[in-house]
Amino acid sequence: MGLFDKIKSTFASSNGTITPPAATFATRPDTVYAPISGVLVSLKEVNDEVISAGLLGDGYGILPTGAGVLYAPVSGRIGATTVTNHSIAIRTEEGMEVLIHIGIGTVNMGGKGFTRLVEANDEVRAGQPLMTFSVDAIKLAGYDEVVACVISNPDAYARIDHVGESGTLLGGRPLVKIGDPLLVARK
Repeated sequence: MGLFDKIKSTFASSNGTITPPAATFATRPDTVYAPISGVLVSLKEVNDEVISAGLLGDGYGILPTGAGVLYAPVSGRIGATTVTNHSIAIRTEEGMEVLIHIGIGTVNMGGKGFTRLVEANDEVRAGQPLMTFSVDAIKLAGYDEVVACVISNPDAYARIDHVGESGTLLGGRPLVKIGDPLLVARK
């Protein structure tokens, strides 16, 4: 067995599915971290009436750059998954509910191009891979690839601070990497 095969076997399950390595970063229980690297956009700019109106919650949209691997933005329990694997919810021990929705209209893809790595009721740690998806498949199907990451129970907090900023800009917008702070929920 060569070096490449040893490395590959470290991240492959018994059925041959490749599991990306976990991301590691310091966390706080009141903070939501970037689940994917990309360009930050306001929810108001997301081309979906429900998301842009804030009906799913308060947060950001992220236009992915690089590999389509979605990481846990908080530590907690997987509350809900979808059959089509285009969204996932996590509830923290402190009661924060975080919803991540991949793409606009991607429910119509019927799960093609998406692979979920966790199931409902699984305990996850911030930085753990939750799902893989193909940005190219989303674009080829004619859908927007924006990833919405929101606190879906914002009424449980006095305020939610949007802290997603970085010194790196792309087209005048902040570029974030996995594990960068996005939202801080204040009681």
